[in-house]
Amino acid sequence: MFGWIVRILHRTNRRTDMDILWPACKEHANDLDSAKAAFYFHITNDPAWTDHYSDEELVAFVGDLR
Repeated sequence: MFGWIVRILHRTNRRTDMDILWPACKEHANDLDSAKAAFYFHITNDPAWTDHYSDEELVAFVGDLR
């Protein structure tokens, strides 16, 4: 039972990261590569991402961000 609650929480956290954190990274970084680096640093230290995606998937995901 606890597992589905964690999955919902993680999904909500990832959505919040994309809706709030990623745009903030782009707005405040000097360039897109710096924004991606900051966002990547965050998601590789967040279980909402690392519990569901491999390192390779996270690298590919961030690489596709615009």
